[in-house]
Amino acid sequence: MTDILYKYRADGKFTESIITTKKAYLATAHQLNDPFECTLQEVAPAWFEKNIQEGMSASILGFMMEAQRAASNGEDFFGYTSDKISFVTEKIASSENLDTKYNAWRAFMLDHTGHEPSDIRKTLYQMDTQLTETGILSLSINPVQDLMWAHYGDNHYGVCFGFKRAAGSKLADPNHCLPVRYSDKLPEMADDGLQTALTLAVDENGQPYTSSLKMAFTDKTFQRVISTKPTSWAYEEEVRYVEPYSGLCDLPGPLIEVIFGLRCSAERQEHYIELLRDHSDNEVRLFKIKKRDGGNTLERVELEPPILQPRARSLPDNKLEQPREMSEKELAAWMEQLIQKEMYGEVIFQTAENLSRSPDSPLLRHIKATAHGLAGEHDKALIEYKTLSNSFPEVAAGWYGMACAYEAMGQLEKVVALLRTAYNLNETDPSITLNLGVHLVSDKQTLEEGMTLLRKADELGHRRARQIINSYSQRKL
Repeated sequence: MTDILYKYRADGKFTESIITTKKAYLATAHQLNDPFECTLQEVAPAWFEKNIQEGMSASILGFMMEAQRAASNGEDFFGYTSDKISFVTEKIASSENLDTKYNAWRAFMLDHTGHEPSDIRKTLYQMDTQLTETGILSLSINPVQDLMWAHYGDNHYGVCFGFKRAAGSKLADPNHCLPVRYSDKLPEMADDGLQTALTLAVDENGQPYTSSLKMAFTDKTFQRVISTKPTSWAYEEEVRYVEPYSGLCDLPGPLIEVIFGLRCSAERQEHYIELLRDHSDNEVRLFKIKKRDGGNTLERVELEPPILQPRARSLPDNKLEQPREMSEKELAAWMEQLIQKEMYGEVIFQTAENLSRSPDSPLLRHIKATAHGLAGEHDKALIEYKTLSNSFPEVAAGWYGMACAYEAMGQLEKVVALLRTAYNLNETDPSITLNLGVHLVSDKQTLEEGMTLLRKADELGHRRARQIINSYSQRKL
């Protein structure tokens, strides 16, 4: 196992910021350059179907057994006396199939408790969203690969950073640093199925609640899916640093090498060297790529001097560095990461604080609404989305958010009109297009229009569109 992993970069301000901020951007799977990134449902369709069936059956069976126990003991059951309990159970049992039985049970619980039970079907299928949320930093074990310099190193004008797998760093953690497996077959599911983890979150009042059921980040199948690529990419010799969330993150290991491309000018080299002197916390070895004498390959040679020493940095006691206030964009990026970590209460609190100072910010309003929705507070999310739409009727996100809130609250009659409004405002948003298509295909009169939208969502790159299209096509057959 190599001790240093390399990141090829084009010359530019975002590359400079890796040095100055000590942060790197983790892309999501759909932002990567491999069009064959697959989904868990492709890898484990039988597992998904089996667990959905078992989960629905277990919920109904548990309900029926509790009803029978109450009837046998002469106890009330959700307000029904023992002689009336059979009316409840027979209504559910008489449903024509498992799906309708499960829907009837969930409707009963909503009517009698005010809370809709989680839907095992959505819970399991939403596990695929972890793939789109997972943050990935693509690295390589090889700093002198010609094609890598051409494709990712700005055609040899860029630079290559070397990060050390230091003890205790994320790069030294095998659950966060995954060597890519190159295969033209889909990754296989682990023999023991998928490992799941129940996630707890804290609401805005500091109270814990069950947030979701997700795959464990250490699950072997999950790791195989996010670290498998076709053999055509094998020249990259890639290793992936992964986190459960995307966006800007602290560097996963110390930056200890910088290699300048074959065409990187002396002026740009000196510029990066000055940045390293001012911002590095450790010695950095410096190299330059050159053509190997008498051959058609590349090699790296040390610059003179080969080791850069960082400047000592200190501030006088009366000039202590003051914390800088975050810009709205930086705050939004932070909130997005907290959402991906399911810290919805913290997001709601932080956005509310900032909205008190900037009440007209559509970005913060949308983030707050999203956090309420993900926390299951759909009525509060609806209020925020309505406020957003009233203030910014030309923004599709508000109308789309209202549709999602109404759907979660079971008020389906309002959903399609809102989705149409959102779609008319933004016809290139894959999520809006997909959701409108899903609702339209459920009605025979709008089936063809719905299929057209689903195909468009697929063209726009929505990861679930193809599977939904195939599902409806099989039903028609």
